[in-house]
Amino acid sequence: MKNLRLCTLLSTMLLPFLSYAQDYPIAFDRNADRTRTDRVLGGIVLNGNRFQVSTPTKMYHDLTSETFCAHAGDLVSPSLAFTGRWMHSYIYIDKNNNGAFDVEMPGAGGALTDDNELVSFSGLNLPDGAYNSYGEQTNLSWVQPPSFTLPADMAPGLYMMRVKIDWDDIDPAGRMDEANNIIKNGGAVLDIRLRILSGEELPEGAYTMTFNDEFDGEDGSQPDAAKWRRSSRYGSTWNRYISNSEDVVFLQNGHLVCRAIPNPDQTADPVPMLTGSVESRGLFSFTYGWVEARLKTIPHKGNFPAFWMMPQPPTDTWPKGGEIDIFEAINAQNTAFHTLHSHWTFTLGNKNNPKSSFSEAVTQGDWHIFAANWTEDLITFYVDGNPVGSYAKSQNASDLENGQWPFLHDFYLILNQSVGDGSWAKAPDTWFTYETQFDWVRVFQKDVPTGINEVHSSQSIVHGSDDVYDLSGRKIADRQSSNCKLPRGIYIHGGKKIVIK
Repeated sequence: MKNLRLCTLLSTMLLPFLSYAQDYPIAFDRNADRTRTDRVLGGIVLNGNRFQVSTPTKMYHDLTSETFCAHAGDLVSPSLAFTGRWMHSYIYIDKNNNGAFDVEMPGAGGALTDDNELVSFSGLNLPDGAYNSYGEQTNLSWVQPPSFTLPADMAPGLYMMRVKIDWDDIDPAGRMDEANNIIKNGGAVLDIRLRILSGEELPEGAYTMTFNDEFDGEDGSQPDAAKWRRSSRYGSTWNRYISNSEDVVFLQNGHLVCRAIPNPDQTADPVPMLTGSVESRGLFSFTYGWVEARLKTIPHKGNFPAFWMMPQPPTDTWPKGGEIDIFEAINAQNTAFHTLHSHWTFTLGNKNNPKSSFSEAVTQGDWHIFAANWTEDLITFYVDGNPVGSYAKSQNASDLENGQWPFLHDFYLILNQSVGDGSWAKAPDTWFTYETQFDWVRVFQKDVPTGINEVHSSQSIVHGSDDVYDLSGRKIADRQSSNCKLPRGIYIHGGKKIVIK
């Protein structure tokens, strides 16, 4: 299981490190003000943990009073809260704790060696072209840093981690010459502590990655059947043309590709187009957490892709059960939409009591990270680390009785490429191939239980108020169920490991 943590330490443990942090050089005065208003760093999200700068008007941000915690070998998913484009991000970790970031120029295709303390970069000119650390060619317009994996052999302890916004430069201190001036360019530097945990150490407020798919299968293969199933065709706009064809859902270049294509045989299937959709219904669902995906789509008349969630059955029929749309786009609009549906908002028309739909200007042809942070009483949508809107649970009993907050049970994930019907998104060009690519999908939750061994010989668990998890941390039985029939295997229930024989 890959675990990412937000943790706290005693102040007496922090003092030596905070002094040590000042020894890491930067190329400008630490008190310098930024000179541009169109490029502003507001903070960084690391696997659902949001670290916010206190003074956005400054060039340097010392966040070493806060700690991002992880285990060696964990996957780190960063997302910058940054206003502006045409800049690049660079993340460094002092892996050997020698008081400096030992940086080497990346190799061909942006390759980073294990001993390079530059661990992620969104864009850099190299002899063989411009690349990011995903190994993707880039036009140097993307600021969001790629995810990276912490070395498996990192010893437990404290490390310095630096995030730098700059233009085409790997120097961790930034440059201040006429050709490339980090202040004039609108860059920034942020320092934060990284704590590598020992073993299964779980500090208070732990976040655990309970689901992820990096879509790294062979080109042309289908997505992992243990995580995804094809959606079914019904009569709604989004699913009216859904197909099981491998031409509309497949893996390619480390991405999940969902397409809407002209139907090549309307005799066998009398619809004008075939569309692709996958969902985790019955395979993975969850209640509360941080959920995110990196994706891009092709803007075009009739385009209608989505990254969204629906309630895991059994549940009330739509819209009473609720719907969480983390990302939708329509047509050629460079706008991302984020919406919540329920009996309260849809049937009763209370779409602005409170506001339940939000939008954000984006460039649809570029990669973006869309996320939702779902708690017991608030859902907040994010685009590239920036919050774009929140919907709160009402404190009014009558509102709740009328379905204002159905978001209190398990929801599953849906990734799809659909086409409009003229009602919201325009009717499709039936000759055009629509496409949305998903680079990855990840879910993080707090306080997933672990514990001691306990053996159950029965295959039925009467679990009342306790959820049941598999050993990957995925919830497989809801606490609202009265009992649960499980196949043979090892599970986590009531804070203990159980064996079903």
